[in-house]
Formats: sequence, structure tokens, C-alpha cells
Amino acid sequence: MRKWIFQNPYKVSSLLFLSSLILISTQCKKFDEGSFAPSSPAIIKTISANGGGLAYCSISGGCPLTITGENFAPTSVPYVGPYKCLNVVISPDFKQIDCKVGPAQNGIYKITVKNSDVQDSVLDPTMPSTANDFTYASFLYLGSQETPGKVYGYAQNPETGALIAIPGSPFSISGHNSTYGVVIHPNNQFLYAANVSSRTISVYSINPLTGVLTAVGTPVASGANGTNGLFFHPSGNYLYATNQSGNSISAFSVAGDGTLTAITGSPFATTGATSINGVVVSSDGMFLYAASMGGSGGVVGFSIDQSTGALTTIPGSPFRNTLGGTTTNPGDGITIHPNHRWLYMGLVGQRKMAAWSIDQSTGVLTAIEAPILNNSTTGYVDDGGSASTVSEDGLFLYGTAFSTNPSDPKKIIVYAIDQSTGGLARVSEIDTGGGPNDIRLDTNGKYAYTCNSVNPPSVSAYSVNKSTGELRSLTPRDYAIAAPASGPGIMVMQRNTGL
Repeated sequence: MRKWIFQNPYKVSSLLFLSSLILISTQCKKFDEGSFAPSSPAIIKTISANGGGLAYCSISGGCPLTITGENFAPTSVPYVGPYKCLNVVISPDFKQIDCKVGPAQNGIYKITVKNSDVQDSVLDPTMPSTANDFTYASFLYLGSQETPGKVYGYAQNPETGALIAIPGSPFSISGHNSTYGVVIHPNNQFLYAANVSSRTISVYSINPLTGVLTAVGTPVASGANGTNGLFFHPSGNYLYATNQSGNSISAFSVAGDGTLTAITGSPFATTGATSINGVVVSSDGMFLYAASMGGSGGVVGFSIDQSTGALTTIPGSPFRNTLGGTTTNPGDGITIHPNHRWLYMGLVGQRKMAAWSIDQSTGVLTAIEAPILNNSTTGYVDDGGSASTVSEDGLFLYGTAFSTNPSDPKKIIVYAIDQSTGGLARVSEIDTGGGPNDIRLDTNGKYAYTCNSVNPPSVSAYSVNKSTGELRSLTPRDYAIAAPASGPGIMVMQRNTGL
């Protein structure tokens, strides 16, 4: 390059010549950085995902990926669908790339390699067209009230909705009984289980390749009786637990290794409310609400100190929806709309679903409408269910209804949500095999799952019509669980909503 510059035949001033030299040198530098990028696309010859082991990885990422081939460059970057690989290492001969896959939404994607010209790679002609398929799976876990307590785990096939039992499942919690609530850290790397009888919370790391759970330290005391429901602050910095017979909320700060430390002042009393069950934190992290089943029931509300995680009771708590002549609000399943403006709670034994609006400044709840029957006439028995969850797009609410009487109906009821007011209207229902104690939708909103505590204990799977909210049973629908009739409690599924 330098020789070409000095052979420039034009006569220019030294200043102009120097400017040209600087410009051309800069251009040469840019050319040199990409000069190793082949003009032809990269050719993938072999792919070894997850160390050659299982064919899926958690949506948390972190699984190893090795690609061999030709026409790789120093700037080559592997992708799984739209998701860039992390910690990329390219061999000196540019024929092998090692990396760790990053976080993603659940789904099946193509592995590609992009050179500096961002041209997609091609597969070697001898490879089958599916050779570069890669599956990101969401892991699903549920607590079971056994002795010792247990956590069951499954990996979801994102294309079919089918569930694959995680190796080693169920995972026993030695010395800690009646595991009920479970929750996953927002980073999808840790699971927490509430052990009712022993008043403790167990911490597990989640293996991203297999979903296998490994205990982290020893279970932590909740500080009160009847620990059952769990929910994370969206920051991942704080974990909250309801204490059913302790009539309180325990609060913990969460370290980077997943371990818990009680927050000063924990547990926080739920003044005026007893038998505390479900719990939820608003998506903006400002408020916590818990369902009360005892006495007149209702929703206990707290504001959250964003610096410490401490709780302060919201004036007027507990809140009750008494419109339409309803006198009590014995609550269980509780959820908040994705817009964090509306809250919903199933009324146990009342055969109804109640709705409130949330004051965005104070957290005060105001009833939207009279609690709606889960059936158009007398309502279905729901003395053992009343779970609720809202679809990711905010269009539909799903509630459960069943009783411990084997002859009573066992239903999932679908409600359309008025996008202006938050009010509810029943749109469909479906019979279930067992008694649905909890219901969850996957991040893509394509599939729904219930854990059933009776007739028999199981997990049931459904496809979701995203336009109508209607559920249809998959084949197989039910995955039996060898647990006592009161076994399955709360279920949780990995979610990546920020991608």
C-alpha cells in the first residue's frame, strides 16, 4: 500500500498529499481488518451441541456449542436463530468455533455462522437439512406435598408442547416435608421451593443442559409457620414467601450465587388478614399483593422499598371486592395483568373470579365489577382450586375450578379481558382430567399446563388458540405423577420475557 501511494502521479501540495495519505491509510486499515473474511459464505461441516448430549438447552443459555467447517474468519460469529452466541473462540486455522449459547425464547432455531459481511453460512451438502436445528426448552417444575417433599421437573418441546421428564425427577428434599410453592429466579438459573411443614425454603441451581436440580447450601428458615407461596421481585434481588398459618410475608435478599438472607423486619405481618396463600409482585416491582383465605379474606397489599426490599402495608389493606352483594373474598390464586393496572383473584368456595384496578401511585385496589361466576348459572365448585393466570398478551385470564369430591366437575375457565376497563367475560371452558390446582402458559402463549392434585395427581397439557383463548387437550394430555392425592401444589415455568 505504501509503495502505491508514493507512485501517485499527481502533483499535489505536501499538505494535500499528507491528507490523502492519512485518508488512504485509514481506508487501508479498515480493509485490513476485514481482509481475512472470505468472499464465500462459511460452510458448516459438523455441529456438536451440549457436548454431544441432550438435544435441548434451557432458555437461560450457557450450553456449549462447537462448529467445524470452512471459510470461517476472525470476525465470524455463530447464531442460534436471532440469538448471538457468547464467549466465542475461533481456532488458529479458522476451521472450528467454540462458544456458549446465550439466553433465548423457547423454540427450535437454525444454527448459522456470520462472517464480517454478515452473510449466512451454508451446510455442507453431505449434512441433513435438520443438522443445524437447535432447541431452546423451557423447564417446568412443580412442588409436591410429600414426605420428604419433592420437586418434579419437565422439559417442554416448544414445537409440540409435549413434556419430557427431566433425568432424576422427582428431586427429594431430605428432611423437609410438604413442598408446595416453587419459583424460578428471573435469570432462569435457580429454583426455590417452599417446604410447608419444616417452614423452610430450599435453593437449587438448574443445569441448563438437563434441567437437573442441585441443592445450593441448606434450606433457609422462613421465620414463620406454613411457608407456601413464593414470588420474585422482577429485579431478581428479592424473594418473598407467604406464611399461611403464620399470617405474614417473609422477605429475603438474593445473592449472585442464589443464596438467601432475611431482610431486616422479616417476616412482615399481614394485619387484618389470615391464612395467606398466593402472592404476586407487580411487573414494575412497586407493589406486592397476597391472597387471604381466612375470615373475610381479601387481598393484602404492600409497597416495596426498592433499595432494601422491605415491605410497608398499603393503607386500606386488606382489600375486598364487595360489589354485587359479595360479603367475603376467600382468596387463593392471584395474578396481575401485564400492564400492572389490574389484579385478579379466584375466590375459593365462592365459584367466582374477582377483579380490581391498581392505583399506580399508591397501590390501593379498587373493585372493577362484581365478582363473576365461573359458570353462567350456579358456578362450578372450586373449593380446591381457583388458580388464575393472564396470557402474555393480556387478552385472556385463565382460572381453575374443582373440588375434592371426585364426582364434581373439574374445569379450566377462560375469560376475555376488556382492554379498557379490565373487566371479565367468560368465553370458553374445558374439562380436565385431574383437579387443576395451578395453571401456567408458556412464554410464547402457545401451550398451557395444569398440575392436578386429584383424580389422579398429574400434569395436563393444552394448546392455546391465541385469537380466542380456547384450550384444546394435547395427545397425550396427562402425565401421571406418583404422588399422594394432595401432592401437586404450585407449578412454575421458565420464562424469558425481556428478549
